[in-house]
Amino acid sequence: MGQDKVSRRKFFESLRQKEKAAAEEGFFSGDYYNEDPLFEKYSRKKLGPREYKTEEISYEQARLSDDALRVGNVTSGVAAYSGAWSEWEVLHLLRRTGYGFKKSYVDLLLGMTPSAAVDHIMNINTTPPAPPVNWYNIVYADENALPYGADWTTNFFTTGSVGQTSNSYRNQAMRRWLFGQMLNSDETIREKMTWFWYHFIPIDFDDVFQSSNTYVNTNSARIFYSYFKLMRDNALGNFKTLIRQISVEPAMMFYLNNQKNSATAPDENYARELMELFTLGKDQASQYTQSDVVEAAKVLTGWRVQGLNTANIATNFVTGSHSYATKQFSAFFNNQTISSVSPNGAGELDALINMIFSKSDVVSKYICRRLYRYFVYYDIDANIEANVITPLAQTFVSNNWDILPVLKQLFKSQHFFDVANRGVYIKTPFDLVAGSLRAFNVNTTVSDPANYQAQYQVWNYYNDSICMAMEQRTGSIPNVSGWNPFYQTPAFHQYWINTNTIQKRFKFLQDIFNGYNLTYNTLTTNIKVNVIAFAQQFDNATCADPNLLVAAFIKYLIPIDLSAAQQTTIKLQTLLSGQTTDSYWTTAWNNYIGAPTNTTYTNTVTTRLKSLLTAIVQLAEYQLM
Repeated sequence: MGQDKVSRRKFFESLRQKEKAAAEEGFFSGDYYNEDPLFEKYSRKKLGPREYKTEEISYEQARLSDDALRVGNVTSGVAAYSGAWSEWEVLHLLRRTGYGFKKSYVDLLLGMTPSAAVDHIMNINTTPPAPPVNWYNIVYADENALPYGADWTTNFFTTGSVGQTSNSYRNQAMRRWLFGQMLNSDETIREKMTWFWYHFIPIDFDDVFQSSNTYVNTNSARIFYSYFKLMRDNALGNFKTLIRQISVEPAMMFYLNNQKNSATAPDENYARELMELFTLGKDQASQYTQSDVVEAAKVLTGWRVQGLNTANIATNFVTGSHSYATKQFSAFFNNQTISSVSPNGAGELDALINMIFSKSDVVSKYICRRLYRYFVYYDIDANIEANVITPLAQTFVSNNWDILPVLKQLFKSQHFFDVANRGVYIKTPFDLVAGSLRAFNVNTTVSDPANYQAQYQVWNYYNDSICMAMEQRTGSIPNVSGWNPFYQTPAFHQYWINTNTIQKRFKFLQDIFNGYNLTYNTLTTNIKVNVIAFAQQFDNATCADPNLLVAAFIKYLIPIDLSAAQQTTIKLQTLLSGQTTDSYWTTAWNNYIGAPTNTTYTNTVTTRLKSLLTAIVQLAEYQLM
């Protein structure tokens, strides 16, 4: 990750220092921070597995308690959730399955049953989004004379047209366009699931671009687009089918070097990761051997990406590069052999995948653990393994490796909505940045849709200048295992937090409330939270009552509730500006509603709403979901 890691205690101590600084600026009193429940909660917790207490507490008690929410022995399983269905539950579902949310999504799902809401989230739009375009012609004329604003995903460079510089700009387009897809996603799980697959079966743009293989330097952007199209098109599809497709996907062929795997020089790279990272895992039950990797590498020989400098990129089987020796596998695979007679060696790939998936218990549980750690929490103890992972794995196998029934079972379960799993997961940079921009309805769409350079530069600002500084970036991965916080013991999601990224997280939040301009290609986009518009998403009775408004903002912005005393403190120091009667805010709001063009009235409510919202996002809770 490139930075010194900090403990959870230091993380929240750092947040506390930020909050104290906010208090000094008048957001609210310093005494409030002595009562920060989440700081107290996590400053008492140790790094590692859940700490259990013997007593059980109810959901309502947990909401009002300053104690850690994850108490008691967490025994909830995959039985259908039948509890309360309020904004709290809907928001928990939306936070975990998407990058932020809009209030309209909450209102929509509130009108459904929990089961129907999950079905809606899983009903993804299968229409491919508009592809990335030539945004760069104003900066650099495309070497194929592709027009400004034109789709480049099928446009290729031949030897005569070179294409290295244009391809670099197209690679940039891919990164920026991908972030734009996050910002403009709907309420379904498609984008979150696309990035699950990317993290789980990753490629790194720079590694592929730097490959010495012919035409990669000139046409890598097109194979990156193909890779992400595969992930997005199969977001909720069949896992076994996806593994078969990814095994010959051009970007993966270059990333893990199977492009050079041949009978005379077997390369074990993809064979190893296919088993260790993509299917079987490294848990105790996975007992494949180094010999199995060697034999699998031989099976995978002969596949070659061809036509990279044509309109029809394809990975084809080249018989002369394949090893036709009999491949002998270990006792873990029941001493199975794989062999074929030329020219039928292409069928060995399917035989290998079938053999791996014959270890159905190992594969299914490994994938379900990875899903759990991505969508729920990192700690999988004996209870979680027995009550959640095992039944999910059984569903996975019984549905012939379709991922959709597994996700539906998880998100409809008692365990997913268990209070133990709320407000305990540190937001990824994508969740924090894209999620905040979407939740606060910050406009990131340029005013002229034909100004492609300006739009792509806006997306780039958030991807490269903001998220990359927090150690997450589209198209970049630290290693083939994915992003460390989703798999690396013992800290898991705490790897998102270090002495550098803490500062970046809070500066981003501070900036979107203070406001700034992004000017590209003569077009200026103002980035600022419209605090009045955010408040007016709620009915006027809520807006006029400071108690209801504080409660509503807390509910929508942080994953766990605060006590009545804490909410009162925030109200006094923000909406009431130190006054003691609620009528102070009610009068200010009603004055604004009666004369919205009055500058004095507008400034009064704007200042106090900004103070309230800034106070909430400066809480430690806002960093969690």
